[in-house]
Amino acid sequence: MMQPCPNTLDKKQSNEDLWKMAGWIGAGLVVIGYYLNAHLYACSWLIWMVGNGLVAVYSWHKEAYPTVVMSLIILIMNIYGFLRWL
Repeated sequence: MMQPCPNTLDKKQSNEDLWKMAGWIGAGLVVIGYYLNAHLYACSWLIWMVGNGLVAVYSWHKEAYPTVVMSLIILIMNIYGFLRWL
């Protein structure tokens, strides 16, 4: 019996790994955003926005809708904070 090439085995798993990585990157950016905000760096707001956006998209993919709502509300607050900061 012929064996399939390793790069064609499980495309679905590869796709899920990308989603998982997006979730972790988003979470990491949120934590970095908190740290930078605590040290009064204006770029913290932009990092927070990207992080919360990634968490919202990842949560939507996972059908974790309460987390989507929370992330979007925090994203709106990030935008507001950034505009007030300027």
